[in-house]
Amino acid sequence: MKLLFVAPVVGTHGEVTTGLGLARLLAPAGITAHFVVDTHNAPQLDAAGVPGTLIDASMGIGVRKVVEDVVRAERPDVVVLSDYLSYWLMMHRVYRTDPWFVERLGVPVIPLDLYEWENTDFRIDHFGLDLEVDRRILDMPVQLRPAPWARPDPGPGSRALTYPFMRPLPRPTAEARRTVRSSLGLRDGERLLSLSVSGWQRYAQTVEDPTTRGLAHRVPERVAAALRRLPPATRFLVVGPDLDGLEGLPAERTHRVPACPPDRYQELLDASDAVLSLHVPASALVRSVFSDLPAVYIGHSGPPADGPVGPDGPGEPDGPDRPDRPDRPDALAPYSMWPLRWNSVIRPLLTDNPLSETFRRTELLDPEGTVAALDAVLHDPAERTRLAEGRARYLAALDALPAVPEIFTEAVRRLG
Repeated sequence: MKLLFVAPVVGTHGEVTTGLGLARLLAPAGITAHFVVDTHNAPQLDAAGVPGTLIDASMGIGVRKVVEDVVRAERPDVVVLSDYLSYWLMMHRVYRTDPWFVERLGVPVIPLDLYEWENTDFRIDHFGLDLEVDRRILDMPVQLRPAPWARPDPGPGSRALTYPFMRPLPRPTAEARRTVRSSLGLRDGERLLSLSVSGWQRYAQTVEDPTTRGLAHRVPERVAAALRRLPPATRFLVVGPDLDGLEGLPAERTHRVPACPPDRYQELLDASDAVLSLHVPASALVRSVFSDLPAVYIGHSGPPADGPVGPDGPGEPDGPDRPDRPDRPDALAPYSMWPLRWNSVIRPLLTDNPLSETFRRTELLDPEGTVAALDAVLHDPAERTRLAEGRARYLAALDALPAVPEIFTEAVRRLG
């Protein structure tokens, strides 16, 4: 069997990584894969040794002919959308074409569902533009949900099948971990907290929408303020493009690494003591579960800030407090996926989800609680053990699922 993965997302790696993960898990069953990805993701395919065809936004509606030609040349048995949202969003908003031409190619289609769409209102924020996602997924015979983030049990009546995104990764040897930490200048007794940044998050700092831009600038400022209060033996690893606001991190304790290949990223993650994320779902949080690392997610679930909200909490001046700033405090809207919001999508995803037991959640506007949570996951043996037990329970639930090739075979069977 041959699969054609279509992952047209621009400027990020997560959706392509998800597709590559599924292809890797299916390969032992003799299932091969070909990918259609943006030029930005070509190095990912090269590193994985997987064949692919490149597209870019300048093609416009011409992307349809590229995909049609690939289908004729590769003759896949199934087209996999990696994932449903990014496929629809890129075709609809970037390529300006009907996304569902893919269903008229004579090949059955299976979407990867990263957000449990059937439990949402299908509304998202796209850099300040309020969009309603196409509900077509509700009429598709089957969806595949990688876990994390999906629940191991999708619930009664769901058409979704959950599969593990990857298998637990072997912990690095003490020598390998020591080598990477030494290359970063860490000394014995120091703790390393990693934070990953994506290109689309950097882009959000430049958009016109004041709410999105306000979140994109002001959240890193507050996070940096909280991190500065951690013990002096705490070091920070920032992976990805430079982000305005994070310059507030202490330079002598901060290691910055530009975007790097997945293998190098995993080495850096393995050398860390904990993971920090500002949005869900995030690749770093997913990998923290399989890498057996404690993690903290900083969100903002309360009402919009109604007064000056400075780095140390409500009521403190921000910066200087400049009234003419486009990112005024009223732009600090509640968010679940920073610097977008996506509250009506992400909150149901985390509600009663056993994944929530694998990481610590804290509130952006509770600086004392944020500092305490970060300090605990880095230093408190009891807290680190509690989170490790949560990860173990979640992974045990994934281990109870059928083998991934069996799950995929069932998905194909449901296509008819």
